[in-house]
Amino acid sequence: MGLALLLAGAVGIASIATFVSTERERDLRRWQDRLGLIADSRAADVADWLADQKREIDSLAGNATVQLLLSELALVGGEVAAITDARGQMQYLGNLLSLTAERAGFEAPRGGDQVRANVDLPAPVGLAVRDAEGRVLATTPRFAAPELAAESGETAVEISRDPQLGPLLALAAAVPALQGAAETPPVGAVVGQLPVGPALAALLRQPGVRQEGLEILLVRPNGAAVEYLSPLADGTPALGRRLDRDTAGLAAAQALERPGAFLQAEDYAGMPVLATARPVSGSEWLLLVKMDRAVALADIDARADRLLLVLLLALGLVAALLLVVWRHGASRRATASARLHAAAAAELERQRHLLRLVTDSQPTAILILDDAGHIRFANARAGERVAMRPEEMLGKSLTAVVGTAAAARTLALADQALEEGARVSDVLRIEGDSSVEGGRRIYLADHVPVPPSSDLPRGVLVVERDVTAELRERARRESTLDALIMTLVGVVDRRDPYAADHSHLVGELSQRLAREMGLDETQAETARVAGLLMNIGKILVPEELLTRQGGLSEAEREKIRACMNASAELLAGVSFDGPVVETLEQAQERAGGAGDKGEPGAAVLPTARILAVANAFVAMVSARAHRPGLSVDAALSELMQEMGQRYDRGVIAALVNYLDNKGGRQHWEASAAE
Repeated sequence: MGLALLLAGAVGIASIATFVSTERERDLRRWQDRLGLIADSRAADVADWLADQKREIDSLAGNATVQLLLSELALVGGEVAAITDARGQMQYLGNLLSLTAERAGFEAPRGGDQVRANVDLPAPVGLAVRDAEGRVLATTPRFAAPELAAESGETAVEISRDPQLGPLLALAAAVPALQGAAETPPVGAVVGQLPVGPALAALLRQPGVRQEGLEILLVRPNGAAVEYLSPLADGTPALGRRLDRDTAGLAAAQALERPGAFLQAEDYAGMPVLATARPVSGSEWLLLVKMDRAVALADIDARADRLLLVLLLALGLVAALLLVVWRHGASRRATASARLHAAAAAELERQRHLLRLVTDSQPTAILILDDAGHIRFANARAGERVAMRPEEMLGKSLTAVVGTAAAARTLALADQALEEGARVSDVLRIEGDSSVEGGRRIYLADHVPVPPSSDLPRGVLVVERDVTAELRERARRESTLDALIMTLVGVVDRRDPYAADHSHLVGELSQRLAREMGLDETQAETARVAGLLMNIGKILVPEELLTRQGGLSEAEREKIRACMNASAELLAGVSFDGPVVETLEQAQERAGGAGDKGEPGAAVLPTARILAVANAFVAMVSARAHRPGLSVDAALSELMQEMGQRYDRGVIAALVNYLDNKGGRQHWEASAAE
């Protein structure tokens, strides 16, 4: 019976393979006809469009006035001034070119990116007339006519690509001598170039056909290569790709060898395709229509898979029946196995119950959403948020439970977590909660991708923690600390009335310079607080020394300067959000690395370098009991003399930029005047 089952399976698989092969050949013939019709239609339209462009150039080349002018010019040896009514004829020729260019599209599209300069740059599009020697006789404004040779009776065609305008079509037609013999050489040529990107894009779309995997291209031979003239589906621009013609299996190369043949080959990306091509009349171009082979034959492949599946299911069913008969005598083992499964199911249920107890005891709201936005799990805190029991939430969409507006942000973050395959965190602010001060609750939300399992599809674990009280307490602590700082600053200001505003000014300038240098807000706040507290150590300096009129000895000056180190020692036990104490300790380090502690310049905190410059600048421009204040320029000059040695170059650069470009000079000159 087993051998018979295997034989039946082999016969069935062979029958399916034969049927699929026949159907695939039939599908290929249908695609051959369909692609051929598309290729014929598009090649004819491209040829008609190209003929229209040639017709414009040919009409200029055949214009009697143009022929007369160039014929007469040839007779006088190319001297424009020697022809009859030279000014009038040249003006007429220029007007004719301008009108034709405007009417026929030989001009750049309006509104593109333009270079703002007082220079007339050459234009890549326009019309021009050359004499028999190839000299430009007349042209549309700024047109740089391409070098394109034209022979009698045949309009030359060339295509190129401009970085801004995209594909450009160049045409050249010879101007025959007026009433000359057939063998008389041309007396000149008309050359034109126009942007053709939108026109070609429209021509390479089959009206009424929207087929996934279908692409229509223009190609041409280029020596030993094949060049793609139209944009490609992978984003390559027109004329942006060139492949060797001997590339194995390349559809475009085979189409150049056998235009009109139905091909099963590979496209420029190496993907298997069905293709056919048609030559474009009047050019060396080839219109290539290709179709992704996997998409084209998807139906027959799916049908083969379904037939094979049915066969395998039938064989499996028969095998299962045989197995049941054979295993009939082992019912005890089957019963024992069922008991084991029952025990496993009971254990799984106990684990689910434990998971429910653990999650319900958490102060955070926990949800599991599937990739369609439906709730697959919710704990008790999540139910409290929406006044529902967790069991009632299961299977419902998040939008139906919390509303469209509230669900939109959570669903967007869940989609982001699924797409990136990593945790995504966010802060949610919910207004209108009268149970909290200020009416706003703030939640910290984490979105973690959950892989699929036997009882849950792919989804996202959403954990939302209420941090309203924590943030409010943090704000209260920051407010208290700020009030304490201002109290300490006030104590110092009362002892040294001549420098009462020094700490405030240093703190303000330090914060401004930190932001000017692109530091984050924590560092900017650290710089401000350090500036406010840098003179706390003055409480250790005798008051008569701080308020003395006249000069100070070097020892007295050093005693006052040491107050910054004393400030760091006094504040060493205070907890700040940023490195305020470290900033005060390093503020007197030199940028060159030869400060009080000899720290290397690169090891000094940015906030300490900022504080050193801000303190020095404020001290220089501010009047003291023993000296008047310096001007802003004089203070900058003093700082720059020690730039790179005592003071950091980057900080001084930020100070100069702030003073000269951000209104700082007016502010500090006004402060000095007060």
